[in-house]
Amino acid sequence: MACINGENGDFSSSSSLSSLPMIVSRNLSARDDGETGDEFPFERIFPVYARGTLNPVADPVLLDFTNSGYDPIWDSIREEAKLEAEEEPILSSFLYASILSHDCLEQALSFVLANRLQNPTLLATQLMDIFCNVMVNDRGIQSSIRLDVQAFKDRDPACLSYSSAILHLKFVPQGYLALQAYRVAHKLWKQGRKLLALALQSRVSEVFGIDIHPAARIGKGILLDHGTGVVIGETAVIGDRVSILHGVTLGGTGKETGDRHPNIGDGALLGACVTILGNIRIGAGAMVAAGSLVLKDVPSHSMVAGNPAKLIGFVDEQDPSLTMEHDATREFFQNVAVAYRETIPNGSSVSGSCRERTH
Repeated sequence: MACINGENGDFSSSSSLSSLPMIVSRNLSARDDGETGDEFPFERIFPVYARGTLNPVADPVLLDFTNSGYDPIWDSIREEAKLEAEEEPILSSFLYASILSHDCLEQALSFVLANRLQNPTLLATQLMDIFCNVMVNDRGIQSSIRLDVQAFKDRDPACLSYSSAILHLKFVPQGYLALQAYRVAHKLWKQGRKLLALALQSRVSEVFGIDIHPAARIGKGILLDHGTGVVIGETAVIGDRVSILHGVTLGGTGKETGDRHPNIGDGALLGACVTILGNIRIGAGAMVAAGSLVLKDVPSHSMVAGNPAKLIGFVDEQDPSLTMEHDATREFFQNVAVAYRETIPNGSSVSGSCRERTH
């Protein structure tokens, strides 16, 4: 495998490698003599399938890393795809073309994205070249696509495997794929290729129903759960380890230019159909309840709810985005009722009794 390239990568995050499967990498590519590198019967199970043939050029400086074979996310995805192909042979061609025929996660992801986003004027071969060339030359993106897939696997109970985040279940991969397409578009935007970046944004919105401006800045370990209806504006900033459910809008107000969109702190959890408008900050580890309209800054590790959103308490978790515990419990509604009763007449949400910590 020779697809890792670039600089500034960080695969040592405790939120990623600590929970990764320790799978010994095997060489599954075809040998020159026609045999495979293990006992998996490619020639018996897989029929002929049209696929991309891009072979990225590796940076010799990074060959030690790639030759080590230590990429547990990719190893796990390949192992899962092999098992799925054996259990459901009718999908073997699809699994071979999407996963098993590729040398690394960057190449496989580029193939899947290209085939999902192609149209009569944006050909799959062109898109695969664009995606793969960006990914294999940006170490930061390589780190992000792995931390993101780990986030989906850890936080979404509907995501039963790493491969399902890329291939299966409409509501799982569409969030992941839209996020990775954004990362490529963001890189193109920073390179000055803004027209191409906007074209990718348009196709992602059409195909996945997720609209992320390529100029937005988004951290690593992000979960877009379901993802449908998510809108993220041009100057929005999202930190690391954030979880965002469907229907969330990070929008601006009026026609002003400049920094006009929300800033979301690390580890925040944004519930379904949350709307946050303007240049305001959601603090690190904050939780915004589903359906809330947020128009003011939200303190770190606090919980807000309502329309407009009001402070109803504080959360114990350092990163509520990791636990995804945002169910509307009886205690939750009791806290909401107390907060609203004790709100001062002008609508301010800060009252002393609201500062109790929730459990």
